[in-house]
Parts: sequence; C-alpha cells; structure tokens
Amino acid sequence: MIYDLIIIGMGPGGYEATLTALRKGLNIAIVEKNKLGGNCLNRACIPTKYFRTGAHLIEKLDTLKNYGINIKGNPEINYAQAWENKEKSIGFLRRSLENLLKSKKVPVYKGIGKIIDKNKVEIEKEDGTKEVIEGKYILISTGSKPSSVGNIVPDGEYVITTEDYMDKLKELPESILVVGGGVAGCELSYIMNKYGTKVYIVELMDRLLPSPIIAEEVSRYLLRKFKKLGIETFFSTTLKEYKVKNGKVEAVLSNGETLNVDKILLSVGRKPNSNIDTIGIEKDQKGFIKVNQYLQTNFENIYAVGDVINSPMLAHIAQYEAKIVLHNILNEDKKSPDYSLTPWSILTAYEVAHVGLNENQAKEKGIETITGYYPYTYNEKAVDESEAEGFVRLIFEKDSKKIIGGYVVGIGASEIIHEISLMIKAGFTAKEVHEYIYFHPSLSEIFAYASYDVAVGKLF
Repeated sequence: MIYDLIIIGMGPGGYEATLTALRKGLNIAIVEKNKLGGNCLNRACIPTKYFRTGAHLIEKLDTLKNYGINIKGNPEINYAQAWENKEKSIGFLRRSLENLLKSKKVPVYKGIGKIIDKNKVEIEKEDGTKEVIEGKYILISTGSKPSSVGNIVPDGEYVITTEDYMDKLKELPESILVVGGGVAGCELSYIMNKYGTKVYIVELMDRLLPSPIIAEEVSRYLLRKFKKLGIETFFSTTLKEYKVKNGKVEAVLSNGETLNVDKILLSVGRKPNSNIDTIGIEKDQKGFIKVNQYLQTNFENIYAVGDVINSPMLAHIAQYEAKIVLHNILNEDKKSPDYSLTPWSILTAYEVAHVGLNENQAKEKGIETITGYYPYTYNEKAVDESEAEGFVRLIFEKDSKKIIGGYVVGIGASEIIHEISLMIKAGFTAKEVHEYIYFHPSLSEIFAYASYDVAVGKLF
C-alpha cells in the first residue's frame, strides 16, 4: 500500500496534521516511537500546567478566609498524589487520541522512523525488527529534546532534565538548583516552591526570562515575586562544577558560592530531533531541518514542522504549521507561515503573556511608540478573585496610535492575550481599543483603562 501521507511524530504538529488529513479524506499512517501526544502532552505543556494549577491553589489557600472559608489545621500538601492524578489526566487525553485513531482505522507504527528514500520510511521496532512503508508525502514532526551545557551531564538521579522531572520525579526533593531561568526553569521553580522545595536558580544572563520577546519590566516584576516566595536567584552566574557527596550534590557557582542541594534540574533549552533520514535532508548548524517558505525540505514531497525546524518552539506553532502543510499538499496556491502574531504565555508565579512587538523590538525596527499601562490592582474582577497582582501594557505606534503589541502579567493572561492579538490584526487604534464595549466586571475591560491615556488624555 502507498499512503497519501506518512506522519513521523505524533505530537501537536502530527496530531493537527492527522485531524486535517482525515477531514480531507487522505489515507495516512503514523510513526511514533514513544507515547502518542508527544512531549507537550506527556512531559511538558499539559503536565506542567496541571502542577501549576496545584501550586496556584496552594497559594490561594491564604485567601480563603477572605470569603469566610476557614480551614482548621494545616492542609496536607501531597505532591506524590498530585503526580498520580497528573498521570490519570494525561492518560485520559492520550487514550482519547488512541481511540480516535482506532475509530478511523489509522495505522500507528510503533518504533523509530527513518526516511530511507523520498517516499519510504523504515521503522525500527522495539524488538529490533524493521518494516518499510511508502507514502506520496512525508511530514516530519519529531519535536525536540532537552539540551545540556558545559560539563553538566544528566544522570536521571542527581542531575535531571525537564523530561526526567515529568516522567520520573514522583516525589520532590527538599532542595534543588535549577540551571536556567527561562520559561521551563521559572515554571517548574514556582511549582516546586509551592509544594515545599527550597529552590535556587542560576542564570547566565542578567535577569529571569532573558529573551528579547520578554520585556525587562516583566522580568523585574516576576523577580520581586520570586524573592517574596523565597526562591533565591543568581544572575550573570554559571554552575562551575559539581560533585555528588553523601547523597547530596555540592554545586560550586562561578561567583564563588557553594550550594548543597538534593538535585540539579537542567533547564537550558531544547535541541531538534532531526536525526531522521539517510537521504540527505538538509539541516542548519544547530541541527534544525531547513525548510522553504512553504515548509518543504530540499525534497519537495517531504515537509517538516514544529520544534524540528527553526521556528518558535511552541505547541501551537507546530499545529499552525501543520495546517499550512496540509493546505500546501492539497492545493496549488501555496501558503507561507506568518509568525508575527504568535502569542506566548508562561505560567509561573504569575501568568505572563505577550503578543506583537514590545518597546525594544519596535525601536529596533525604527518604530516610535507610546504605551498605555494599567495595574490589576483596580480591576474589579481581579479584586473579586483576590488576584489583584499584575498589570497590562499596550504598545501603540506613536503617530497613528495603532496597537502593535502588548503584554499581560496576572490572572487570565494566557486567555486575554488573544484579544490583543485580534486588535493588532484588525488594526485597532487606541481610541478603538478604549471605546470597545467590554463586559463588566471582567479582566478584559482592563484594556479600556490601559488605553485611556493614549486615547483620551492623561488624568494625572
């Protein structure tokens, strides 16, 4: 049999490609070496947000008295129980995917897929046997894996990766050193802190979330919260060396300090799973598969999406790219991805979300800006929920006063960021943002106040 499409990797990109392909009546096959759902469902996005919900609820316990709810004694915090329930939750989602594929009679080949011809994929199964399948088109959506750095070698016990954390860490250590203060480092540090672990973060750069897409204002705001929670941070610092001693890890930092912790969590980014072929699919120096504007490799019938190519390493980007690939396979008028309105969100001690340009990015593009700001402190919905920490900043082009970006820190940020995205796409001016009718009380109406000064004039 020759399949219309072979999908290698059943993470967010592969899943989205499957849904679209089935709706279009394509005869497809899936190759997956591990669990269906990929890294996002099994070891990253979904379980992280599950634990983050628990961590946030622990923090919310202190606010229950605001509503006349009094809990006698100290509540029991049981991370092992949370871990088991996390497994049940993602297990349900994974089974739902399995049942969908069974209902549509989609063959799933379990094993490591290798492209051995532009139309052929060899699957090496767990028992060592091999099978070759053939397809008109091939989609590579094999994702990424944790990176290491310097002399820090994960061993799965004392030095763990973020995947080790999700797969194996059923109970948290008393203390941990997190190497890397980026997205995963900040998310997991908050979770562990609220579940009772003493957390230290060492970061090579001079701030938390040290990415150009994250405004420094956000980093400073989050750092104040981390300090309040007792999370200790070391910036412009590296882990110089470490050794295991009497069941503990002695970690020497480049600033001369020595920390004795139970574990080290390595969170320094990810690298592509691009060792996928024997036919010469082109890759860049970092191992990312090269694709053209239509997401084709140097073989026109072979496409690639998600973390394995050099685009934003986000599950929703893999899904977005997969839809474009299916369009390009089925239509003569080809589409290209546009990443300019990619929403980003980080769920740590606060929800942090942003879309479009921040002030520094606009300046680099030669765009003069004016901004609007409003704190959650005076948003009635946030006050009602005892969640009055946070703020919104909207970025407008100075002359036209059209919105070009924005970021939100606080409850609901990962949801209401999409409203900013739609406003940018529609070309809203500050006046239009301000005069839009928002439900009251809602988190969204904070945009009316964040745009007030720019649209109408300053009050103070």
